[in-house]
Amino acid sequence: MNCSQGFTLPEDLLCVSKDAEAGVPIDAITCAIDRADSVLTLLEDHFDSDKPRLADHIISSVIWDVRGTLGLIKTLAMHGDASSAPQVQTGGAQ
Repeated sequence: MNCSQGFTLPEDLLCVSKDAEAGVPIDAITCAIDRADSVLTLLEDHFDSDKPRLADHIISSVIWDVRGTLGLIKTLAMHGDASSAPQVQTGGAQ
């Protein structure tokens, strides 16, 4: 096993496919936002109910999951920006 990848988070290895169309992948971004919102809703329900408290490691995992989803959204947004920038520059030069 490569030692440099031994401590890598999944989000560090995820990237947009080179075959992806240029522009903002709005469907993928919306899906990631909905996923994060769902996870946070589950966590919110935990604090709004009389059920026994979740263990700290579970709450920490929920936060880590949302943080990873935010990283994915950033990756998708950066792809949209990078792939749209040449079109904007070309369009403005006409």
